[in-house]
Amino acid sequence: MSMKKNNRRLSLSFAFALACSAMYAQAAFSPISVNLNYPQFQKLKLDGGAVYLDGGLKGLILYRANENSYLAFDRACPHNPNGEMVQVDLSSLFMVDHACRSSFNFSDGQPTSGPAQRPLVQYRVEQEGTVLKITDEIIN
Repeated sequence: MSMKKNNRRLSLSFAFALACSAMYAQAAFSPISVNLNYPQFQKLKLDGGAVYLDGGLKGLILYRANENSYLAFDRACPHNPNGEMVQVDLSSLFMVDHACRSSFNFSDGQPTSGPAQRPLVQYRVEQEGTVLKITDEIIN
């Protein structure tokens, strides 16, 4: 095999590896504590409530599934992590990236429409009484 072909294959392999690592990019962050008794978290007192937090690549969406289950998703769309931030739809029934028009369900962050092929990055949430701790441990 010629040296040019070897270099081209090596370059393509390297580019592919970089693209794959960018697809699964995450930002390390210190654990985030959320006291559910604080006024800024009142939306989390009801099932289906959500708030935005700092953390992750583009910020976090913290969602209450029920009184014992809270989910944290990165706001970076897996289709274009450098694009706009994913938001909770006005209906509060799903999350959406208005730029690429991908939408995601709250149960596990899986895409339900649009070009996104992978779910939103989901982080571990631990609950101790009225305090939640969100860590940068990815659980999906």
